Amino acid sequence: MNKLYTIGITVHADDGEEDALYPQHPLLYVERDIVEIIHHLGLVPYLIPVFRDGSIPILDHLDGFIITGGGYLSPHLNNDDLGKLEATSKDRYITEKKIIQYAIMQDLPLIGICRGAQMINEVLGGSLKNITNGDIEHFQERKMLSLDKTIHDIEINSESNLFNIINKKILPVNSLHRQQMTDLGNDLMISALSKEDKIIEAFESVKHRFLFGFQFHPEKLWNTHQVWQDFFKAFAEAVQINKTN
Repeated sequence: MNKLYTIGITVHADDGEEDALYPQHPLLYVERDIVEIIHHLGLVPYLIPVFRDGSIPILDHLDGFIITGGGYLSPHLNNDDLGKLEATSKDRYITEKKIIQYAIMQDLPLIGICRGAQMINEVLGGSLKNITNGDIEHFQERKMLSLDKTIHDIEINSESNLFNIINKKILPVNSLHRQQMTDLGNDLMISALSKEDKIIEAFESVKHRFLFGFQFHPEKLWNTHQVWQDFFKAFAEAVQINKTN
């Protein structure tokens, strides 16, 4: 019987506030794209719940982790209305911080997507600030553009492991963020910058065997861009290699 490898996926958490996805209905949820990718790769997705008391479930049956992006964010919000990560869904922040610390301590494969990348960076001592208005659109919902469409290019560091996996120097990506990582945390290096305004779009660990963060959403480009199929296959391979070592 083949070994089953289980991937922990973090979830959005809200308390049913007036500006939540479903007011008066507290929810834990995740978008389907990443779950379908993990399933397609022959791995088992496990949605990690967020508890209000700050505790986390047992994680030692998990072989890798994906820290997902944020929940619903109105495109009409001003940047000045955006809070720091710790101030947005505090229960989720506490849970994800513990998960990231655990994954790094155990040297388990770890991916952060959008807010998830910002979380990893923040846990490792990095910083975050709001994006000021510029020529490059980083929140494409304002243009009514779905996330399976790309909106700007990134330039990939040819000395990075990301480049070794996808073998592309310039790559079009989607974008749905109003904040940017400025200083990277401990043991992180820049994997890619936005081509025009040089915002950090991807990072990786120089110490951890497989740790990547993406400011964009590669899971939304899975069906249309071979490079992201290659990347997630590399993640699956890292999970299996890690377990056999």
